[in-house]
Amino acid sequence: MIFSGVANQPANLNTIKSTISKYQIPVVKKNLDQDIANVPNEIEDQSANLSSAKNSIPKYQIPVDITNLDQDIANVPNEIQSQSILIDKSVEYPSDPDLFRETILSTPLIRALTEIGPCQPGIDGKHFIFPKNKNGQSFLLKWYDKITKSNFPCKRNWLVYSPRSNKMFCFPCFLFRTISQHHYQWSDPSKGVSNFRKGHEKIVKHEQSNEHKIAEREYLILRTRIKNDSTVVHNIILAGKKEKEHNRNVLKRLIDLSLFLAKNGLPFRGHRENFSYKTPNQGLFIELVKLVSKYDAVLAKHLAESNKNETYLSHMIQNDIIKSMAHETVQLILNEIKLAKYFTIIIDSTIDINKNDQFSLSLRFVDNEGKIREHFICFEELPGASASNYFNILNKCIEKYNLEFSMCRGQAYDGASTMSGRFSGLQSKVKELNPLAMYIHCCAHNLNLVLIDSIRSSVVAVSFFGTLETLYTFLTGSLPRLHILKEEQAKQVEGVILTLKKLSDTRCSSHKRAVDSVYNSLPAIVKTLKQISKGKISNTKSKTVSEAQGLLFHVMKLKFSFMLVMWKNILGKAYILSNYLQNTSIDLTTAFNMITACSENIKSMRTTEHFLEIQKNAIVLCETFDGATKFDEQRNKKTKQFFDEMGVDNNLNKSSDLNFKIHTYFVILDSFVNVLNHRFEDFSNTVQQFECLDPKKYFFDKKISEKSINQLIKLSDIYQIDIDQDDLILEYESFSSVYYHLNKDCEGISTNDVLKFMITNDMISSYPNLSTLYKIFYTLPVSSATAERSFSRLKLIKTFLRSTLTEEKLSNLAILSIEKCTAEKIDFDKVIETFAQMKKRRKLL
Repeated sequence: MIFSGVANQPANLNTIKSTISKYQIPVVKKNLDQDIANVPNEIEDQSANLSSAKNSIPKYQIPVDITNLDQDIANVPNEIQSQSILIDKSVEYPSDPDLFRETILSTPLIRALTEIGPCQPGIDGKHFIFPKNKNGQSFLLKWYDKITKSNFPCKRNWLVYSPRSNKMFCFPCFLFRTISQHHYQWSDPSKGVSNFRKGHEKIVKHEQSNEHKIAEREYLILRTRIKNDSTVVHNIILAGKKEKEHNRNVLKRLIDLSLFLAKNGLPFRGHRENFSYKTPNQGLFIELVKLVSKYDAVLAKHLAESNKNETYLSHMIQNDIIKSMAHETVQLILNEIKLAKYFTIIIDSTIDINKNDQFSLSLRFVDNEGKIREHFICFEELPGASASNYFNILNKCIEKYNLEFSMCRGQAYDGASTMSGRFSGLQSKVKELNPLAMYIHCCAHNLNLVLIDSIRSSVVAVSFFGTLETLYTFLTGSLPRLHILKEEQAKQVEGVILTLKKLSDTRCSSHKRAVDSVYNSLPAIVKTLKQISKGKISNTKSKTVSEAQGLLFHVMKLKFSFMLVMWKNILGKAYILSNYLQNTSIDLTTAFNMITACSENIKSMRTTEHFLEIQKNAIVLCETFDGATKFDEQRNKKTKQFFDEMGVDNNLNKSSDLNFKIHTYFVILDSFVNVLNHRFEDFSNTVQQFECLDPKKYFFDKKISEKSINQLIKLSDIYQIDIDQDDLILEYESFSSVYYHLNKDCEGISTNDVLKFMITNDMISSYPNLSTLYKIFYTLPVSSATAERSFSRLKLIKTFLRSTLTEEKLSNLAILSIEKCTAEKIDFDKVIETFAQMKKRRKLL
């Protein structure tokens, strides 16, 4: 099987030489000279058939068992690779026989020497001085030439002069010394002919001997075969390479199909995956292979000619391919992290469909272009929910991926005590190993907690969101009620109709979407509730009518519309901030500036003008469905009168508008601002440590402020193992001056772009300590949103029908799906190498 396609293989001389020099087959050393002398003539023809090739193998003494020829051929490259260093071509005159005094000439070595040619100093046009021997005689250059009786000059290509031993040799006899054993002086590297006084006589005598003529004939045959590329060794190597190339081409197609399925989170397997069975559900992988094979000759040939156990379509092969691709994808990320040096860990966990707690690890770093990157790394199953369990899994991952924990500069989790606890939480255990791993409470989580606390600060706000949740449950819990709502929405709204949304305490966006959907559909909701409360739907239960009437009572009030408009404004600002905080490329300073801006915007709403504007919009909204246009009047309250007090001005009741503004509107806004400042206090302190790195605050001053120098000194004390304090201050002063002169006529750049500015202008070598400080600053995380995004993909991969996925396969599929942009860059040849090294494969790869 291995010899099919061997004959008639066109190849040029360069290809032959590169192939032969790379693959050199070791031969049996016993009777080497006789075996080489008996090289069969039947393989001289370049179009030798299979039988002649097989018959030639034993005469070449190649250790190949014909019964296991495929396996032997597969092992050829490994066996001959060890012979590739026998000749050092970098030395002068590499074919000098004196270099091979202690070497047994194997077939690969004979081939290599034949390709180099005889050692003939001085014949190449370069001046060479032949040294004299102890008798004062030396080799003569003219001996390389021979004059025939007809005075026709020709070259003695067999004659060798050894500049190292100052002796003459015969090149063919040296290569095939068994044939010329009686002329050992000409063939043995340890002997040689040194009698230059009778040198010409000895040369003529030797070239007329029968042993020399036989050796020269074998030498010429071998040289011609090498030149014509018709040796059995070459044909075996060529056949092996051809089979290997075909197998790799097949595997590359299977890898590409697997990558397509994995990137898109699609399942691989079916009910019955046997390729020979005609079943309707063989899985997407096999179905894709069938589809592509209709248009691809390589894959079609593979499916038609491969044995049943060599098709590479089994579920075990699929798993190995997935594992190989995931390994190469992770390696691409890890290589960039190791170049970046510093990194941050981002951790979170969630419960999957099997009720297993899934640990998600992501890493944040700064690449060589100064860009902030965050990448998902893996899923691991948590054995428990304690901080020790998290820490043990984290340590396992760090060791698995050969990361240096000492290079970790930050850690980002949510606010759960297991994660954020200062004494026994995960952050404390990480800091025990690496005190420089600064903990950052996820800003996106923090903002959501601010929102929840501000809602709970007012009974009116709690009642409002409770009404929104009840509306969602009531109107979407029954198809007849939902159909009425959609009909009313279609009459009212043109274009896209927003459906009612469910609230979630863990997502700020859910509150915004719930408020927006009710705001845009409020008139339709009121009409729907009126129809239901009047019993216009057949078979409506009394309880349903009562619930509709109760909801209608709350919705018709101005208070509900006011809260709808007010929270639409507040949540709109919070939603923009929340999305920005979840950006992977945001830095601490930019995030803090956005938080401060949001706080100022909310604080600016705490005026009578804003209150009246919201009230006006709420009244306009109420008028669209005939709702109330005034706040409910409160019952008059009177102070207790004593016998000696005047009975005047004892009415404590304020107007309904003023009462709502003071006890509801201002309370909610004050609570939002105060809680925002309180919850982000630690984050603010962290940002202030790096405030001196903000170019807009300090780099436009001609003189460096004392405050910025003090901050630099504190930072250099914290990161003293990374930066030198004195050099840092000098670099900071120099860079500030350079930056001022380059940007004094423009607005300047943000903190996030300073490192890119340095890289673009080739300043890293000039400011190594300052650039390192910026790199550490960018590495510090803002949120743990990357870990949470992995949970969304987890739900798409591990579904009810795929709930039996192993943890390893789940993590491999997740890395290929989440990091699809990186997965598209993997080298398929490296994937095949990883695949081949996993276990012994049936096919040559």
